[in-house]
Amino acid sequence: MIRALCLLVLLVGCRESRPAAGGNDVLHGEWSAPIEPFRIVGNIYYVGAKNIASYLITGSAGHILLDTGTREMVPVITNSIAKLGFKLTDVKVILSNHAHFDHVGGHAAMKRATGARVLVMAEDAPAVAAGVDMSPLGDEGWDPVRVDAELHDGETVTLGDTSLVAILAPGHTPGCTVWTTTAREDAKSYSIVFYGCSRPNDSVQLAGNKRFPDLIAQTRGTFRRMRTLAPDIFVTMHPEDLFAGKLDQLRANARPHPLDDPAAWPKLLDEVERDFANHLKR
Repeated sequence: MIRALCLLVLLVGCRESRPAAGGNDVLHGEWSAPIEPFRIVGNIYYVGAKNIASYLITGSAGHILLDTGTREMVPVITNSIAKLGFKLTDVKVILSNHAHFDHVGGHAAMKRATGARVLVMAEDAPAVAAGVDMSPLGDEGWDPVRVDAELHDGETVTLGDTSLVAILAPGHTPGCTVWTTTAREDAKSYSIVFYGCSRPNDSVQLAGNKRFPDLIAQTRGTFRRMRTLAPDIFVTMHPEDLFAGKLDQLRANARPHPLDDPAAWPKLLDEVERDFANHLKR
């Protein structure tokens, strides 16, 4: 079933690497800097920052916002939504890819600004609600936010004519979530996947992790599940490198799609799994 959903994939956040120097200061600073928003495909828009993604999925009954980035990105996202001609108050649902501060750091502020419902995979919901990183990384926290509903593997979130399916993909965080949907453009229909659940961060202890004794098996299970996907296109949650040299084409709605490369997905998975194997050896 997952394979059928993924003729085309927009991968949001796959490698999830942290900056080599500057640490979280870079995430809060340079990576959170504004860029001009743009449409990716169909009803899916990029409203994120320079190197931290946030996605707006628009619909007739309102809009869905996937990830809110760092706290510094709240005005970035707010301004980007307005620049695209949409109303902030039309955001009715806020989703998350996973519970790290650079992906849910603006949830509380965006919920206050929009009144949207916050929906989170059950395994990440306690962290989002508490504002505490409960993942293997154990990084800095964020403003707590009320979770309006907990989601489970395979559950569908529907808002008017827009639906997204939540796929549980643990390892990076306990409730890391791959989202699938369908976007239509002209006479063509695209299956879309939003993905940010590659592997645990480099600093995480893999073997003998007392807090997460099943971490290795869970991560390998996620790899196997991702191998069932067959995308044509992916984008990453930290997309600066991927967008390099292609932003003008994306903003011009160039076709064929500038990110259309079916061979890129298996190559990416090979790289992620190789990085994981090296991490495990260390």
